[in-house]
Parts: sequence; structure tokens; C-alpha cells
Amino acid sequence: MACSKADTIDDHLNEYAKRMANILESEPQQLLQVSLPPYPKITSLQQNIPNTLIKLSDFYGLKHCELYSLVAQRNTVLGRIHLPSTRYIYETELINALQACLTKTKDTQLHSKLTNWLTLKEKQRPKVWTNLIQTSHEIKHSFSTNTGLIYGTPSDGLNETKTALNYLIKLLANNLNPNIKLESQLKQLLDNPLPARMWFTQLLIGEQLNQLTNWLKNQAPQIQCNSGKRNEKLDYLTNVFRLFFIDKIQPIAGQLNYYHYQLTPMFEELINHPHLSQTFKEYIHTQNTLEFEEYSNAMTEHLRFWQELFKNCNISPQQI
Repeated sequence: MACSKADTIDDHLNEYAKRMANILESEPQQLLQVSLPPYPKITSLQQNIPNTLIKLSDFYGLKHCELYSLVAQRNTVLGRIHLPSTRYIYETELINALQACLTKTKDTQLHSKLTNWLTLKEKQRPKVWTNLIQTSHEIKHSFSTNTGLIYGTPSDGLNETKTALNYLIKLLANNLNPNIKLESQLKQLLDNPLPARMWFTQLLIGEQLNQLTNWLKNQAPQIQCNSGKRNEKLDYLTNVFRLFFIDKIQPIAGQLNYYHYQLTPMFEELINHPHLSQTFKEYIHTQNTLEFEEYSNAMTEHLRFWQELFKNCNISPQQI
């Protein structure tokens, strides 16, 4: 188990820094505070979907179909204020109702208009899906909130996140009927904002480890070995390295890596999707690819410092 809910990677990094500073009789490092970049402005992500106008005479000609009540619903004040998810559900129901109404309509003129409306709605459907993915509050929260770190436990919500993202990505291509399931999957992302917590955690580890590695390099004269012999301070530091970095920080980093590789295929699908905007794709690419590389490099550099130190002082892995 990586850590309990009472401990976070932030706690471990701060204690790690504090213990090393005490041993080296130095001022503790004030570790950098981080935050994710803001989510792209919703207005820049919003797809414009023109309203479809229906003449009153055509509207009354739909009374023999379920389509009549759906159109009436859309024309109410409440119907015109749609969240991205309810809009997607409504548009899907509308397409289904248009298809059903076509089979019941004998009037050739009305049948022709229904066919045109259906063609238009099917053409607009990818834009409705795009608005669902890019502008839903739940997805914005899941991708950009700064309110938590991963714990490395099932409470992080990996399975729930995978299920929700996979469902949303496949929704358009598989022509799924969203109904209640769509709202429940969005709620999973709201309750378990794992992407943002992953990206926030990797940013925190990367920035703070870089800071600590540079600090340790400046402290090197106190802890280097002469003639292959280690000093007392190094013995204490080695113990701190084991207790905090190996036993506490690395396990959470390992879990972070696991989450990254589990979710990356879905993020890649979003990045490569033809209907999503470049701004949205760049946000995901920056957090999931570029920042992950920065974090990985910070871990590597920190470990390299210790490995070189242990090699110079003839400290084997078994002695750590």
C-alpha cells in the first residue's frame, strides 16, 4: 500500500526535505507550490450549432409522432437552456424520433422535410458530441481541478475513470443511446477527477524533486567521500533517503506511472479525434505527455545523484 489517506506525496516530500536539511544543518528548502494551467476557455471550445426552424404548420403536422412532443419541449424556456449532456441526450432522442416518424408519415411533402431535418441533425451530431466532451463541467473539473493528489489506492478511482472515459469516447462512434447512463458516467468523472490529480501530482513531484536535487548538489562538499570512505552525515542521509524516497515517494510515483499508462490510450484517442479542437488536444498533450516527461526526468536525475554518490562511497544497494 502506497500511503494512508492521512499522508500525501506533498507531506512526504516536505518531510524528506526537512530531514535532510536537519542532518546537513541547513535551512529547510521552501518547496515550490504548483498548480495546473487553467482549462481552455469554454467560449473557445464551444461549437456553434445553428437552430433548426420549423414552421408552425409543419409542427402541427407532426402530431401523429413522438417527434411532436420533443419539438414542443425544445421550444419551452427550460428546453432552450441545455447543459451539454442534456443537449446530447435530446439530440439523440430527436434523431431517433425523426427516424420513427418517417416510417409513419404518408404525406410526401412532410416526408421530404423530415428526411432533410434528419440529414441535418445527423450532420450536427458530431458537434453536439464535441460540446459534450469539451465544455461539460464534469470533464473540465476532471481535467483541471487543483484540489487533490493521488494516494495510490483504489480510492483514486482508476477503474471508474477508465469506464467513464471509454464510454464517452465511444458514445458517438457506436451510436449509443445515452439516456441515464451518460449522466452517471459524467458524475464518476466529477467524483473521481483522476486525470487532474495525476497531472497535479506529477507536476508537484517534478518541480520539488528538481529543487531538491539542485539543493543536494550544492551540499555535495558535506557529503562526498574521501578515499572511498563515507562520513556520518552520509549514513544519516542514506537512512532518510530509504525511509522517505524509497519507501514513501517511489511507491506513489510507481502508482502514478501505472495510472498514466492505463489512461494514455484514451487520452491518445481524444488527441487524435477529428472532431475535437486543437486547443483541447494541446491541453491534454501538454499535461499527459510533455509534463509526464518532465516529471520522469526529475525522478531520473534525483536517482542519478544518489546512485553516483553511493557508487563513489562504495555503498551497495543492500546497504541502503
